Amino acid sequence: MKAKQTLYIQIIILALISTLMSGCSVRLQNYKEIVTELFNTPEDVTLSAQEIEEFPYAGSYIRVTERPRAFMALAFDDNGVLKWRTGGEEIIHTKHGRIIATNNMSGAIANTSNLSNDPLKCFRLAVINKQDLINCPTMWQRDIWVTSATPEHIEDQAYTYTSTFSVGATEQITLANGKTHTAIKIEEHNEATNQPSITNSFYIDTDTGRIVKSNQLIAPPSIFAEIEEVKPYTLEKVKTNG
Repeated sequence: MKAKQTLYIQIIILALISTLMSGCSVRLQNYKEIVTELFNTPEDVTLSAQEIEEFPYAGSYIRVTERPRAFMALAFDDNGVLKWRTGGEEIIHTKHGRIIATNNMSGAIANTSNLSNDPLKCFRLAVINKQDLINCPTMWQRDIWVTSATPEHIEDQAYTYTSTFSVGATEQITLANGKTHTAIKIEEHNEATNQPSITNSFYIDTDTGRIVKSNQLIAPPSIFAEIEEVKPYTLEKVKTNG
């Protein structure tokens, strides 16, 4: 299994280099064909400490509801929007640790509005600046658009979510990569008309302000993704006006 994972990491590295050299619009067909098995494996993907150390990019584990854990690598930082490559041509966009959009993932979040007022930004800045999180807003409303596609039909649907945030206790959490973090848990309770209520959770590292773990909606109404940091992206900037 280790030899197979090492090969997959090498393939991902080559694919990401190709992306950076050729532009984000390139369709990495060979990458899609070769790496598909990694993201359809019946087993959880677990990288060794050496494999993580040798991997030259930031990466995270992701587990979508009732599926094995996979690995996604950071391909691009688009002014604070981090774009992660999973298998094939699927791309997950995150901002302040939140999934805000996806590409080539039918039924998943395609776009999110009102991101400048996401309280996660305030919580992260407060942690980074050693300020009291009590001063951050606890209410937020945004629209989420979802595109569902089949060979015969494409359908767009919008959801309006109203969120209420609560700050939990500081906890010691150990991630799947073996690293232990002191983190503050943020819970986000979401309500939408004619939809079940849902709760997202985010863990903010108290030293760096990075969101090192989350469990959050990826596909309304009730498909979740659990994301854990494997190799951190240390160049991310948290801007007061971004």
